[in-house]
Amino acid sequence: MRPYIIYVVMACMLLTCFSVGVAGQNDNEKVISALKTNDPVALVGCFHTMVDLQIPGYRGSFSQNQASVILKKFLADHRINSAGITREGTNSDGSKYALGELVTGGKKYRLYFVTRETAGKQRVLVFKITAVV
Repeated sequence: MRPYIIYVVMACMLLTCFSVGVAGQNDNEKVISALKTNDPVALVGCFHTMVDLQIPGYRGSFSQNQASVILKKFLADHRINSAGITREGTNSDGSKYALGELVTGGKKYRLYFVTRETAGKQRVLVFKITAVV
């Protein structure tokens, strides 16, 4: 009976560790999925109430509504052909970051965003798209 309890406890611990890792990964994938489908509403749904936004033509701190208008225009002008994350990690303050690439019709862009857990959900605090020269 005793070995059975140890196996059950170990299995629960492994499942807990796995589910925590997958949850963070899925949050970043939501951002990438929204970009791939050119969906500014879904993208802004991942944002905190205020976000530091830097994309070509815009730079500053914006509300979700303002960011939605800005991203809608950007995505309409630069249809995303492919998007992906190249590196992920955790900052010393506990926030998480992701680096990636976007490809539009004729341009490549670097993607950078920072998330932090707020009210049980990872929310984007910083979102940057910069052209590759």
